[in-house]
Amino acid sequence: MTLVKSRPLSALSLIVRHEARILVRDRTLPLVCCLLALMVGYGLFVGLAQATLRERMVAQVLKHEQETQTANTGTLESVLAGRSALVPFSNPANPAALAGTLAGRFATIPNAPLAAMAIGQSDMMPNYYRISYLSKVQFMYDTEIENPWNLLSGHFDLSFVIVFVLPLLVTTLGYNLLSAEREHGTLRMLCSQPLSVATLLTGKIIVRMLALLAIAIPLPLIVLLLIRPETRGAEQLLLMLSWSALITAYTLFWFAVAALVNATGLSSSTNALIMVALWTTFVLILPVTMNLVVGLVSPAPSRTELASRTRVATAESLREFENLYSADYRYASDPEALLVKGERIEVPSRMRAFFLAKQSVDEKIEPLLQAFDRQLLQQQRLVDRLSLLSPAILVNEALNLISGTDTRRFVAFKDQTEAFHDEWRQYFSPRILESRAMTAQDLSSLPQWHWNEISASETRWSIWRRTALMLALAFMVGGVALARSSRGSAGF
Repeated sequence: MTLVKSRPLSALSLIVRHEARILVRDRTLPLVCCLLALMVGYGLFVGLAQATLRERMVAQVLKHEQETQTANTGTLESVLAGRSALVPFSNPANPAALAGTLAGRFATIPNAPLAAMAIGQSDMMPNYYRISYLSKVQFMYDTEIENPWNLLSGHFDLSFVIVFVLPLLVTTLGYNLLSAEREHGTLRMLCSQPLSVATLLTGKIIVRMLALLAIAIPLPLIVLLLIRPETRGAEQLLLMLSWSALITAYTLFWFAVAALVNATGLSSSTNALIMVALWTTFVLILPVTMNLVVGLVSPAPSRTELASRTRVATAESLREFENLYSADYRYASDPEALLVKGERIEVPSRMRAFFLAKQSVDEKIEPLLQAFDRQLLQQQRLVDRLSLLSPAILVNEALNLISGTDTRRFVAFKDQTEAFHDEWRQYFSPRILESRAMTAQDLSSLPQWHWNEISASETRWSIWRRTALMLALAFMVGGVALARSSRGSAGF
């Protein structure tokens, strides 16, 4: 390749065209692009399958809730008309029975429109809770609290391809950017022309980077826009733009690392080893180390302590309401005792005791549950501070935010569920304590679950902040690489 005197941009354009022809002819670039396309496609397929599964789960739960509501209404009408047998645990006129599992109320969290992009914590965190007067510890605290990286799913999804696989493909294409020219004896000849090593390095990176981004960015976006109508809103398009900027920044960072390694003047084999070592450090070792640091600095409360405290609180509640628990089953021999009389109904003593005991357990365990919540938020803040040390964690957290599968969204779901659980109890508490019978109007006015999405502006800020940090890292590493190459440290 002969270069005449030309402007830097003309020289860069010539390098780009020449490098593209070489990579296409030796089939390196097409092979890598095909491999990336297959992995992106499969990762997106897994994400879509998981998102569809969760949507079906929520749909089935809501269908069950509607069917239960209809059945309760019919049963109540039958009981009031005297056509049904009076069974206390399945009598919707009994507020204690309805406050339990009879009502069949559920708190659910919907999938975010871009949930298929990253499974994140969605397969570790529940997407629905069955609401009753049971203690919160019985249905909300039965999974381990871990930091966000530890909750990362083992599924091969799109975020896995981006975070783990894409840097390896960059290594495949970028480990010998300059070393191959030097080993073939062409680097001296090229630099004898009006061409700087920095321009040569930049041109080679542009070809490879554009080829990878042409697969990694538009392919999943086009698929989602075609098969998911909910992704076509303005807010989702803005998130797609954020996703594109984030992937670009992450890819640029790894090419900047490749440029810096090539600028040291080492052999191609050494460069490859260094790149793989850096990938292992940034993507594998640092996240594991951060898990250990987070666990040491901000350890999660003991599950054993929670279980022990719960058992103690339950035993104390049993003693507190011992008289109610020991009451006889008078209604077994006198079913007429369960009849609705005016607006009153006799709530069996054991059912009243069960309601009061579970309420008492929650009051005694609440400080420990609040400690769990505070610890989870503290762990999240610590991960946010340490994420700059690992670009993989930085990008993974941002991908989860874009997809709506991040820890913050599930914490918001848990908080809203707890508030709804309290509202549910407050609705039934006076009816149970005052032995007020449920009416058809009461059934239609039961507390309803409403999911309030977390602030979109706060989510966007978190995403763009991480994207800006990733770009800053990329430009910092790239600037050092170009400076070294401009000083001739690439070696001839």
